Amino acid sequence: MERVNPMQIRRLISITFVSLLVTSCISSMTMAENSIQEKEAHKILNTTGFKGGLIVHLGCGDGKLTVALLANDSCLVHGLGEDARDVDQARKYIESLGLSGKISVDSFDGQNLPYIDNLVNLVVAEDPGKVPLTEVMRVLVPKGVAYIGYGGKWKKIVKPWPANIDEWTHFLHDASGNAVSQDQIAGPPRRMQWLAAPQWCRNHHKLASISSVVSAKGKLFYIVDEATAGTMLVPGRWLLVARDAFNGILLWKQPISSWAWERHGFRSGPVQLPRLLVANEGRVYIPLGMNQAVSSLDMATGNIIITYEQTKCAEEIILNDGVLLTVKGKPIAEQAGIHPNMRGRKFFTNTKSIVAIKAETGDELWTWIENESELLMPLTLAAKGGRVLFQAGDEIKCMDLKNGKVLWCTPPGIQKKEASRQVSENDKKKSRKAKIKKWKRKVGWSTSTLVIDDEIVLWANAGNLKALSARDGNQIWECPCKEGFKSPTDIFIANGLVWLGPDYNVGRNLRTGEVKRRLLELDDLRTVGHHHRCYREKATNRYIIGGYRGMEFFDLVGNNHSRNNWVRGTCQYGILPSNGLVYAPSHACGCYMEAKLYGFWALASEGKHDIKIERNLRLQKGPAYIEKSSQSTGSAIHTAQEWPTYRHDILRSGSTPSTVPSSLQQTWRVKVAGDISQPVVAEGTVLISAIDEHRVVALTADDGSSRWTFTAGGRVDSPPTIYGDLVLFGSANGYVYCLRLKDGKLIWRFRASPRDLRTIAFDQVESVWPVHGSVLVLNGIAYVTAGRSSYLDGGIFMYGLEPSTGKVLYEKCVSSEHPRADEGKKGPAEMNAKLTQNATDPKTFQAPDLSDAFSMKGGTTSDVLVSDGKSLFLRTFRFNKECVQQERSARHLFSTSGLLDGNENHRSHLLVGTGDFSRIPVAYSWIANRGGAYKSHVAVPYGLTLAFDDDSVWGVRRLKGYTLFADVHESLTGDDDERPDLRSLTQNFKSTWKWSKVVNMRPRAIVRAGNLLLLGGMSTLSEKENSPEALAGFEGRGTGQLWLMSTRDGAKVNEITLEAPPTWDGMAVANGRLYVSKVDGTLECFSDK
Repeated sequence: MERVNPMQIRRLISITFVSLLVTSCISSMTMAENSIQEKEAHKILNTTGFKGGLIVHLGCGDGKLTVALLANDSCLVHGLGEDARDVDQARKYIESLGLSGKISVDSFDGQNLPYIDNLVNLVVAEDPGKVPLTEVMRVLVPKGVAYIGYGGKWKKIVKPWPANIDEWTHFLHDASGNAVSQDQIAGPPRRMQWLAAPQWCRNHHKLASISSVVSAKGKLFYIVDEATAGTMLVPGRWLLVARDAFNGILLWKQPISSWAWERHGFRSGPVQLPRLLVANEGRVYIPLGMNQAVSSLDMATGNIIITYEQTKCAEEIILNDGVLLTVKGKPIAEQAGIHPNMRGRKFFTNTKSIVAIKAETGDELWTWIENESELLMPLTLAAKGGRVLFQAGDEIKCMDLKNGKVLWCTPPGIQKKEASRQVSENDKKKSRKAKIKKWKRKVGWSTSTLVIDDEIVLWANAGNLKALSARDGNQIWECPCKEGFKSPTDIFIANGLVWLGPDYNVGRNLRTGEVKRRLLELDDLRTVGHHHRCYREKATNRYIIGGYRGMEFFDLVGNNHSRNNWVRGTCQYGILPSNGLVYAPSHACGCYMEAKLYGFWALASEGKHDIKIERNLRLQKGPAYIEKSSQSTGSAIHTAQEWPTYRHDILRSGSTPSTVPSSLQQTWRVKVAGDISQPVVAEGTVLISAIDEHRVVALTADDGSSRWTFTAGGRVDSPPTIYGDLVLFGSANGYVYCLRLKDGKLIWRFRASPRDLRTIAFDQVESVWPVHGSVLVLNGIAYVTAGRSSYLDGGIFMYGLEPSTGKVLYEKCVSSEHPRADEGKKGPAEMNAKLTQNATDPKTFQAPDLSDAFSMKGGTTSDVLVSDGKSLFLRTFRFNKECVQQERSARHLFSTSGLLDGNENHRSHLLVGTGDFSRIPVAYSWIANRGGAYKSHVAVPYGLTLAFDDDSVWGVRRLKGYTLFADVHESLTGDDDERPDLRSLTQNFKSTWKWSKVVNMRPRAIVRAGNLLLLGGMSTLSEKENSPEALAGFEGRGTGQLWLMSTRDGAKVNEITLEAPPTWDGMAVANGRLYVSKVDGTLECFSDK
C-alpha cells in the first residue's frame, strides 16, 4: 500500500480551502451584483409606474438588468445590444434561468429601434447612445414611458395620447348606440400591429367563442371560451381577458364561472351577450357568471372592486355619465333561456327591469319594471345627454338618467303625421307598406335598433325608421329600412349623415332625412353570392366597415373604398375600430381558406413609409464560416433510413421505408423543454426545436445524450433541416440560420425579412415577417419565406439560398393587390353557371383577389414550404426553382389552415390536391364534413392528418368518432391534368378507400414506416363520457397511446401506453427507431433494444 506524504495532504487541504474561498467570494460578488441590479430595476419600475406590457432595454450588456426588469407575468422584456458578444452572453444568462421567450435579446445598429410604431410600453436606457429621442417616442405606445439616462441623471418622458384616435367602450361604441368611432387613423388593413390566441374559435355552427370586445385606456378586453376547438363535447371554459391594446400582450385573465350554453346553434343569438361588457375610466363592468350580478373590476389587475347585488340576472349593461344602467331578468336572465333545460317552452318568459346605479358607490338611483303592454326590446337601451331611452312594446320611452322620471313616450302604434316629413314619393309608398306588427320574438333575439345623437333619436323597427326629437319624442321624418342577416338594422350617424344597412347606398341628413350623398358604387365592391355575415357592422367618421364577406371599407369622405375578403370578424360580434387600429377577433370560418387570416388580429392602415428591403448587413457570418471553405460539406444526400427534415422529405409525406419492430421498447427518454417540435434525425444526431424557448437542441441518436444547444433570436416553430453536415432553420425573428452539425457553431445567418422590424405575436417578440423553422432544400438550394400574408406589410418574401454560404440565388416578393370599388367595371367576362349560392360576377375573374363567394385564388398566407420534387408550393401557390409563380397548379400536400396547425378545428384539413377550390357551392368544409352535400364531394385524399407514399394515402377523418383509412394515391409528378379538388358527384361515384377502421383514440401524429402505420394520440371523448378524467385525457393531460397497425388492412399489431401524448405531428422514424415528441416536453426513443 502506497504511503501518503503529510505535506501533500496539507497542500491539498490548502488548495481546496483557497478554491472554496474564491468560489464563495465569486458567488457572493455575483449575488451582490444581482441584488444591485434588482434594486435598480425595482426603482425603475416604481418610478415609471409600469404594470404590464413590453419593456425594451437599450444596451442590454450581460443581461442581468434586462432580466431584473421582468416585473411580473404580464410583461415581456426585449434587450438590444450593439456588440454581438454581449448579446450572446446575455442569451446564455437568460437561458440559464429558464426565461427564454419571456425575455429575449438581439443585436441592432445602435440608431434605429427595430419595432413597429406604438408598440413599446417602457424604454429603459442608461445611455441612449446614437438613438434619437424621436425614435424612442415613435415606438412607444400612447401613454408609454421612456426612462433615459442623460449624463448620469435619469429622465422620465411620457408619450401623450393622440387626439385623433378613439376608444370603444361598449358593444356599439358607447351608451348612445351609435356604433361610430371618432377615430381618424383606423382604416383599411394593410399592416400587422399584433397577433394573439386563440387561433380558432371553437365551432362555426355553435355559439361564438368570443362574446364581446371593448377597449379603453389603451387596453383591450374580451369574453372568450378557451376550451379546445377539437370538439364541442368539452364544456366551455369562459374567461374575461385583458390585453394591451397596442401590442396584444396578455395582462390578466379573470375566470367566468358560467356563460351561455356553448352548443347553442349559431345565427340564433342570444343578442344580449355582446352587451354584457363595458370598460370606462379605469374599470371593467361584467357579470362574472350566468344569472350573476354585475361586478366592477380594476382595469390594471382584474381584481373585483365592487359587485352590484341589485343587478343579479343581468342581461345588458351600459354606462353613461357615471350611471350604470342594467337590464336584468326575473327569475333568470334571458340568455340563460337557450340552455337545453329550458327546451319545451314555446316562448321564454321573464320579467325585465332596468336598474340605475351610481357606478362609483353602488348606490341605487331608480328602477323601471316592464309590464305586459310594455315589454322591453333587447338592444334598444341607450343613454345620452341626461336621457335614457328604450323600446317598450311598440313605443319609445324617454326617462331622466338621474331619477328615472318619464320625460315622454311615443303613442303606441300612432305616427304623428303633422311632425312627419317624407323624403320622396317612392319612400312614401314603401313606408305605407311597413306596419308595426305585434309578434312574439324568439328567446335571445331582437330586430330593433335605437340610436341617439345630437338631440335626435333614430328608431328602426318592423322595416321602418323613425327620426324623433330627443326633447319631446315628436316624429321628424321617416323612411323604410332593412335588417341585416340575422341581426337588427345597422344605423350609423357620421358627420351629420345617417347611413342605413345593409347596403349604405345613401346618406341622409340627420335632421331632415334628405338624401345628401349616394354611394352606388358600393354594390360593385361587394362579392356577390352567399349572405351577409351574421354580425352587426361598425364604422368610423371616415369609413363604414361592412361585413358582407370580409371587411368592405366604404369611404364616407373620399373614394378610398376597398374590399378585404381575406380578413373577417367573429360570428355574432364582428370587428371593432379603436386606438387607430381595426381589431378582427378569432373566427371559425371555412370560407377563403387560401388567404384568410386566423387568430386574433390587430391591424393598422397604410404606414407613413413604403416597405423597402434594407440590404445592408443581411448576411452575417458566424465563427464557423471561415473554417467552412476548408472543410468538406459531406454528402447532402441522406439515406432513406433517415428523417432529415419536417415530415421526412420535401413532399412532407410523413412516410419512410425505414421499418421498426412491432415489439418496440423504450430506449431512452430526455426532458427537452415545454413545447417541442417534431424531431429530425440524420448523421447519428437528433435535432428538435424548443419552440417558445428559441432553442435548437442536438442529441445523440443512440442514447439521447446532449451534444449542443443553440439559441436563436425568436421562436423556432418547426424542426430544422439537416443537409449534409449543415443545420438549416428559420426563426420568428426574421432570420435564417446555418449551423455546423457536429457542434452547433454558427456558420451564417441571413435576414430574410425586408427590414428588422418587430411586433408581438402570441405573447412573444417576433418579426413582422417571421421565417418558419423548417427549410426546404430542393436540388441543392435552400428555400425559405418570410412574412405572414400576401396582403399585409408588403407581402411574403421568398428566397433561394446557397446552403453553405447563405448567398442569395433567387428572391421574390409574393404580394397581392388590394381590390377597389371600380374593379368590376372592365366589361363582360366569361362566367360559369351559378352554383347554389356561389354566384359570380366580373370581379371573380377580373379583380386581383379572384374572389367568388367562398374561394379566393388571388392571395395566400404563410406556411411551411412543400415540393412535389420539381416545384415549390406555398400553400396553394406554385413556384419554379427561380421563385417565379406559376399559373398552373399541381397536386401536393397542403393544409386549409396551416401544416403546423394542430387545433383540429372542424374546418381544417390536410389534402393531397391542387388547391383549386374555386366555384364550389358552399364553404369547402360543408362538403368535406358531409360527403355528398350539395351534390359535391372532395375528390382528393383528405383528413385531419395524412401520410402517403407512391401508392397509398393513410389518414384520419373525424366522422362519428375518429376513422382511420387507406385511400388510393397516384405518385406526385407535377405533370397532372389540372383538376379541381372539389367536384360534382356522378351517378357512378364510389369511394376510393381501400379500408377504414373506427379508432378509439384522438390521433395527433401519423407515420407510415415500411409495412407499419404508427398512430400516436390520446383518449377520445364521447357524449356519455365527459368526466374530469375523460376530459383530462382528451386534452392531453393524461397518458398517451401509440398504436402499431398494418398498412395493408389496419389490423392492430401492438399498443403502447405513453406517459404523455405526442405533440401535433410529433413522431419520426429513422434507422429502425421511433422518436416521439410529447406534450410534457420530453423526447422518447423506442427500438427493439
